[in-house]
Amino acid sequence: MKIVMLGTSSATPTAERNPSATAVIWEGEILLFDCGEGTQIQMRKAGLRIGRLTKIFITHLHGDHVLGLPGLLSTYEISGRIAPLHLYGPAEVQEYVETSQKLLRLTLSYPLLFHEVGPGLVCEEQRYYVEALPLRHVGRTFGYALQEKDRPGRFNVEAALQLGVPAGPLFGQLQRGFPVVTPAGNTVYPEQVLGPTRPGRRIAYCLDTRPCPEAEKLAQGADLLIYDSTYGPGDEAKAAERGHSTAQEAVEVALRAGAKRLILTHIGSQYNVRGKALSMLRRRFPAVEVAADLASWEIPPKEPEVEAKRS
Repeated sequence: MKIVMLGTSSATPTAERNPSATAVIWEGEILLFDCGEGTQIQMRKAGLRIGRLTKIFITHLHGDHVLGLPGLLSTYEISGRIAPLHLYGPAEVQEYVETSQKLLRLTLSYPLLFHEVGPGLVCEEQRYYVEALPLRHVGRTFGYALQEKDRPGRFNVEAALQLGVPAGPLFGQLQRGFPVVTPAGNTVYPEQVLGPTRPGRRIAYCLDTRPCPEAEKLAQGADLLIYDSTYGPGDEAKAAERGHSTAQEAVEVALRAGAKRLILTHIGSQYNVRGKALSMLRRRFPAVEVAADLASWEIPPKEPEVEAKRS
C-alpha cells in the first residue's frame, strides 16, 4: 500500500504546491481522493499509470478539490478508456460533472458511475472498504477512511506438505480460507496451515475541517492520518472562522484518535510548517510529517497481533 501526495496546497496553489489530490495505490489499483486542478499532470509526474484509476472520492464541491475532474475525464475519453470509473461524493458533485460535460460537449465512451456519499459505508470490495463521515467545514464536506480487511495468516508450506496437500491449486484454496481434501482422502483445514490473522491497514483522509468527533472516528487507530493543516500558530481564530484546522489541532486529533502517523497537508500559502515549527509539533507527536507534492509513503503490512504481543 502506497500513498502519493499529488497536491498539497490550500485553496491558493503555489509554485511548489498544487491543489488537493492524494492517490492510494493498493495491489495495482489506484484510488484518488480529491481531484484539484492539474491532478492528471501530477499523476504523470509521479509515474502513476492513470489507466489503473478505478475510484475517485471527492470531499466537497470547492474548486481546489474538483476542478481537475473535467480534464481527467476528458483525457480518459481521448485515450479510449472502456473500464468503468466510479465517482463518490456529495450529490452536487454529479451535478457539477454533468454540467461540465454538457458545456464542454463531452460524451464519455466509458461508464462513469456516480455514488452519492452519506455517513457510513460507501464502498465495499472483496479486500477493502471505504467509510465516510461528515466533517465540520463551511459547506457539506466528507472525510473518508480506507480500511483493508483482515488478511489470512502466513501460509506454512512445510506443514501443508506434511499433511499430504500437494503443491498447486489446493494451496490457494487453503490460503483463501477453504478446507481441502488431500489425494489420500484426509480433510485439511486452513487453521492447520495458516498463521494468525494479519490485521488490515487503515488510512484516514480529513481535509477542510475543524477538529471534530467525526474526524477522530475516521482516524481511530489509523496507520496513517492525512489531515488539514491550513493554518499555523496565531491563526487559530481564522481557522475556526473558515472551517479549517491548524497544525497543532491536527496533532491533537491524531493523539486523541490513536493514529500511528500523521501527514499534514492542505498547507496555507502563507504558512511554513518546517524547521522550528515542525520540531515543536514533533515534541507532542513524533510521527508527524509535512506533505510535499509528489512525496510518497509506504504502509507496510501489519504483523499478526499475537506475534506483536510476544515481541
